[in-house]
Amino acid sequence: MRAVYAILAAALSAQAYLAVEIPPVDRNLLQSYKVPTPNGQELEALKGSKDAVFVKFYAPWCGHCKTLAPAWKELSAGFSVLENVVVAEVDCDTHTDVCQRHDIKGYPTLKLFRGPSAVEEYNDQRNLAKLTSFLTSRIEAPVHADASLVAPTPILMPVLVVLSTFTLGLLSALYLLCLRPTEKVNRPQFFCKPDNATIKPGHGAVYRVGPFPKPACDSMLEALQKSVQHNPKSNFLGHRLVDANGKVGAYVWESYEAGYLRIQNIAAGLMHEKMLERTSNGDRMLCIYMKNRPEWVLAQYAAFYCGGAMSCLYDSLGPSSTTYILHQTEAPTVVCTTGELPSVLTAKATIATLKVVILCDVDVASEAHVAAGAALGLTVTTLSAIEAIGAAHPIAPTYAKATDLCFLMYTSGTTGDPKGVKLTSQNILSCMMGIEDRLRKGKLLQVFTPKSVHLSYLPLPHILEQLIHAVMIHHGASIGFFQGNTLKLMEDLTELRPTLFVTVPRLLNKIYDKIVGGANAGGGFKAWLFNYALSTKLANLEKGYTAHPLFDKLIFSKVQKKLGLDRCMAIVTGSAPVADDVLGFFRCLFSCPVLEGYGQSECTGAVNITDINDLTPGTVGAPMSCCEQKLVSVPEMGYNVTDTVHGDSDETRMPVNGRGEVCYRGPSIFAGYFKDDAKTQEAVDDEGWLHSGDIGVWTLDGRLKIVDRKKNIFKLSQGEYVAPEKIENIIKSSVYVAQPFVYGDSLHAVLVGIIVPEEAEIEALAKSLNISGTFQELCANPKINEIVLKDIVTVGKKGLLNGFETTS
Repeated sequence: MRAVYAILAAALSAQAYLAVEIPPVDRNLLQSYKVPTPNGQELEALKGSKDAVFVKFYAPWCGHCKTLAPAWKELSAGFSVLENVVVAEVDCDTHTDVCQRHDIKGYPTLKLFRGPSAVEEYNDQRNLAKLTSFLTSRIEAPVHADASLVAPTPILMPVLVVLSTFTLGLLSALYLLCLRPTEKVNRPQFFCKPDNATIKPGHGAVYRVGPFPKPACDSMLEALQKSVQHNPKSNFLGHRLVDANGKVGAYVWESYEAGYLRIQNIAAGLMHEKMLERTSNGDRMLCIYMKNRPEWVLAQYAAFYCGGAMSCLYDSLGPSSTTYILHQTEAPTVVCTTGELPSVLTAKATIATLKVVILCDVDVASEAHVAAGAALGLTVTTLSAIEAIGAAHPIAPTYAKATDLCFLMYTSGTTGDPKGVKLTSQNILSCMMGIEDRLRKGKLLQVFTPKSVHLSYLPLPHILEQLIHAVMIHHGASIGFFQGNTLKLMEDLTELRPTLFVTVPRLLNKIYDKIVGGANAGGGFKAWLFNYALSTKLANLEKGYTAHPLFDKLIFSKVQKKLGLDRCMAIVTGSAPVADDVLGFFRCLFSCPVLEGYGQSECTGAVNITDINDLTPGTVGAPMSCCEQKLVSVPEMGYNVTDTVHGDSDETRMPVNGRGEVCYRGPSIFAGYFKDDAKTQEAVDDEGWLHSGDIGVWTLDGRLKIVDRKKNIFKLSQGEYVAPEKIENIIKSSVYVAQPFVYGDSLHAVLVGIIVPEEAEIEALAKSLNISGTFQELCANPKINEIVLKDIVTVGKKGLLNGFETTS
């Protein structure tokens, strides 16, 4: 029935289209409109390419011509919306030869051309209504074989109308139901405007989208308590149970009410057992060391319940970092799983302040673990035991101030020991509101609600995952945890079906390669259809359309379901740039906003996120509401805030509103480096501006584009400057590369690259080539090396690396 209604509606629309005149032109647009004025050669070209060319031959001194001019201009503007019709004019004083060739005897003479030789002279009234009626009817008029035009006969016209109505109705119905792109976004003209009054020598204008946000509460604990109050029975933390046979089941959930009770008990147990005593710095510091799991959040908020803070340990910083962080923080207690216990025991040998290890993946600590700890002066217990103690000795919460230390996030930096980034509740809550301001509008108005679901798999010691947790908890949403194995991530996605997918470019690249590679592997009609659907949606994206009723239903919805992202309302990615083709692919695949974020731990993870209505790739969007931004000139690298152009080639050149180091300031900027005032002063200037070390440019519509790094550059012996981080970020997009390292110096003409391979991808490649062996043997295999090298060269070319920046 819906299809019948659509056909009838389309038929009526088509019939109306045949009968009505071209709608009036907007007067403001009409003022700037210019009637086409072809010369002789251009007029012949128009005759050959257009269905109808209606020409006014005139003389500038002719009074009748001047009288006709306004109506002719409006007629031309009105029909300019049709691609197959042109209304033009020829000045016979200027183009005498053209007018003589067309046998013009007086002025104005109006002639309609249909093809190179078919012509009809207009001799009716010269008003807009008559001219419009004539041209509308003649567009549908046939051209005889002798190249003469005839108006439709009284019998022919009804037949044409009936046939046209039916045909157009059927085609329109098909278009409306299946082919018409939908969900057009309204792209803002400006994303952010500069305050030019703030410009000073070497410093660009300040960009700011509005007043800084004012969080509704002062601490992370209060944000959780509000969700417990408003959504006590909503799902809070979820994980998948594994039975005795190793089979993984569905997600089981703990409500906000039940989860908060456990947090209270853990906090009370910690305080009763004096496991969270203040350090010499005056902090109550709890250290957490494990993969993402519900107990991570429970322990973290237990520290907040006590008015304390938390720090993290994680393996990617290297084994020496465990000792360094425990020594610097003086944390008396570490919460971990049995898998991390050996590393903690090793570090204990030189850490006198470490007193307790709490295991959260067993209910009772084994005798061996207890004995190993006791030999080093460590108490080894379990989270279950601490909860039981706390349940018997409840305490009231201690609320930290907004400016008190909340998170201590350790970042690797580029050299030396990791730096402890001090973040307060104000930092987290302000940045959280900045994210909400950017995302919660239009079709994403419901992206954060108690019904929202997030899969937690990005490392919680990283600020991005912590930030998303804070947003989800603030809205009483659900957080489901992965199994702890990224190779099984797709299993967790299909089971959980999150409504928001937060990820990194590396994973997007892998998904992209597998889907596109899989679609093309079989060839034939399926491959053709997939590529046709993708190219159609990509073309529609350029016009602002994000959805397609036929291809979304027929093709892309099936892919979404296989990925477990059929409920996904938005994708947010950060940590590195995303290739334009990958970004476009995911926008086509999900018909939802795919947003790029930019930031660092020192600004609480994010200062820029692209707008949900911005489909143009290549930037990180405007500043978020939690900060203001500016550029500072870096003359030694040739970047100045007065620059108006960026790019060295026709392919990359673009107009800009300044280039320089990206600096930001606001309530989301960190409180400094832990016990390192010197490094803090290097990063933050006297006016409170955090200098990122990134080089950016402002687009003319107020979006930031990151183009370079400030500090890490060197010159090769032939004089070429090299930014190794840029090269590493591009090489990292290869599916076979887990971690690249690029090195060079001014004594040599070539770079050296060291590649840590992606084990799962190398093993999959070996299997496809029928090559067996250990991982080390596979890495040494010449055939595998050849394929990996070829892929690195390919991504280098896609990333526009210069010859001296890549291999050949």
